[in-house]
Amino acid sequence: MYEIIQRFLISLALGALIGIEREKTQQARKQRDIAGIRTFMIISLLGTITAYLSSIYSQWILIIGTLCFSLFILTGYYLSSVMKKDIGLTTELSAIVAFLIGVLVFVTPREIPIILTIAVTLILSFRIPLHHFVRQLKRKEFYDTIKFIIVAFVILPLLPNQYFGPYNAFNPYEIWLMVVFVSGISFVGYILMKYIGARQGIELTGLMGGLVSSTPVVTSMASKSRQKDIIVLKPFIFASVLASSTMFLRMLFEVSILNNELIPGLLLPLLSMSAIGYVWTIILWKEKKEVDTMINLESPFRLKPAITFGLIFGIIIFITKFAQSYLGATGIYITSFISGFADVDAVTISMSRFAQQGLSTKVAVISITLAACANTLTKLFIARFFGSKEFFRTISFVFGVMVFVGIILLFFI
Repeated sequence: MYEIIQRFLISLALGALIGIEREKTQQARKQRDIAGIRTFMIISLLGTITAYLSSIYSQWILIIGTLCFSLFILTGYYLSSVMKKDIGLTTELSAIVAFLIGVLVFVTPREIPIILTIAVTLILSFRIPLHHFVRQLKRKEFYDTIKFIIVAFVILPLLPNQYFGPYNAFNPYEIWLMVVFVSGISFVGYILMKYIGARQGIELTGLMGGLVSSTPVVTSMASKSRQKDIIVLKPFIFASVLASSTMFLRMLFEVSILNNELIPGLLLPLLSMSAIGYVWTIILWKEKKEVDTMINLESPFRLKPAITFGLIFGIIIFITKFAQSYLGATGIYITSFISGFADVDAVTISMSRFAQQGLSTKVAVISITLAACANTLTKLFIARFFGSKEFFRTISFVFGVMVFVGIILLFFI
């Protein structure tokens, strides 16, 4: 009995959460819809009661009850649209979802309806940001995203989840799953960049750019530093260092998801390298000036770069296994360092996976750190060839200290 009462109370709370959001939205728009906080509490409770009665008497109660409630809500929407000329369907759909959440409270583990309620509330709350993002979304970006989603969630389940080839190095399902994983992280930063806008400040340009890909940020800032009308270089240095420092945190996040046993060993080198950059940005903070730091980042969900990353990832796996067979740990270190010049994510992910398959934790940690150092050196070369002399001189000092500290800390792993 206590368990049943507890579920009824949870249902009321979840309905209240959605209802509060709907009522606050109505107050902001100075418009009254069919349901507020009390109505949504009753709706979710009604769903739980229906599921409870269905468990006692017949499952038909749940089926008929859901259909009748949906019909009732849709009828109310029809009358509202005819009388008030209001064609918005958000509140009505939210009411149906609240009813179904009430049902789930009784028939599933409570975590499921709680997570769904939070998701629905966030979607309802982000109406303005979501519409703003859609308005900024280019048609090509939309099509690229659709194509990638089809490949990721339609083709991915069809790929064979088994190892084959030399050294059993290739697993199509696992390789493409990692492509989806990395692209997903980049897409979060890309969405934030699109919504907030890079022109909002070099702080966000560097931070969000580091989440998407720090290399294009450094390349763009270096190119801008060579423009003839540029007098102040510190904003470009600020954005470059901030993006590069954020890359190390991104690597830690990737490892924490794939193999958190490596985190204790990686914390010291990666956080130290990141801290050096962040300390430098704090020093530059007071002297920075806002300039045009707009970066034309391309959608991470484009097929071509995704396939390219998949190929690099597969090649690194093969070369690493080959090098391990003939050169041992030394071969892995050399492979990771060289590969890090091209793509640090591929090395981070492959080493995290190898560590789960028997590779020494120490070897994996050193390899990932070497890749981070190599990728930082790549940005140093970019600053040299694309940036002004002063830009390169300052960047080389900061990045040089990062790499030096990273190499020194390898001896303490």
